[in-house]
Amino acid sequence: MVTGVFRYLLLKPLDPNELSLLKELTTSEICRVWDATSKYVCRQLQEKKAVDIGIGSFAVVPARVAAGKDGVLDVDKPIFQMSQHVQRFYKLKKPKTKIPPEVFEHPLNLKEIAESIHFRVPIVKQCIHETLLFFAETLRGKQEVDFFFSSLGILSVRGQEVIMNFFDSCALQLDATDNMLPALLGDPEIMNLIALRGKNKFTQRSEDGCVILPRIAFEDPKTYRQLSSLKPRRNSQPWGEGARRGT
Repeated sequence: MVTGVFRYLLLKPLDPNELSLLKELTTSEICRVWDATSKYVCRQLQEKKAVDIGIGSFAVVPARVAAGKDGVLDVDKPIFQMSQHVQRFYKLKKPKTKIPPEVFEHPLNLKEIAESIHFRVPIVKQCIHETLLFFAETLRGKQEVDFFFSSLGILSVRGQEVIMNFFDSCALQLDATDNMLPALLGDPEIMNLIALRGKNKFTQRSEDGCVILPRIAFEDPKTYRQLSSLKPRRNSQPWGEGARRGT
C-alpha cells in the first residue's frame, strides 16, 4: 500500500475518480477546510512547532538579516520546505533555507481542524488528501500553480522553482524577536519573503495559465478545458448535517 508522501508521486495522469470528494464539496466547503488547516498550522508555528502537511512542512527557523544599527538582526523566519521525495521526483530546485534535521515535523491534527469547523474527521482528511493529489498533478504536468494558505501566504510553483511568500501579518506574528519589521524595512532579501502583489513570482504567470488552489480554479480557458474533468462542482447544494457534520 502506498502511504504518506509517496501517494503524491504520480507516475501517470491523475484519475478523476480519485477526487470523488472534491467533486461533491462546494468551493466554499473546500476553502473552509483549508482555512481551518492554515489557522491550525499558524498556531503551531507560533509555538515553534514544524508542521508536515503531506507534501512538505512549515517551520520557523532562526535567521540573520542585513539590517539594523549594527548591520545585522536576528529574526524568526517562517519557511516552507517541500518534501525531499517530492522535490527529487518532480525535479524541483532545492530550497535555499532548510528545516534543521533535529527539528521534529508534526503531522496535522485532523481532529482539531475538523472540530474547529464542525466537519467530520474523514471529510477533512479526504479533502486535504485530494487537494494535495490535485497539487501533485500540477507538478506532474509541469503547470504553474498558486496554493493559497489564508493565514500563512502563497505557495507558488514556476517551472522548477518553489516559492513560498508569507503574508506580512503572518511573518510579524511568528517572530518572537520583535526584529522582523526593521528587518523587512532594511533588507530587500527578507522583504522578498513577503507576498506583495506585483512584486513576487506568484504574480508572474505564463500564457498557458495558472492553477489556483484550494478553490480549484484556472487562470485561462485553455487550462480549464484541459482539466475540467478534475474540477469539483461549484454550485452543488450543501450536504445535510448528518452527512458531514458531527462525530
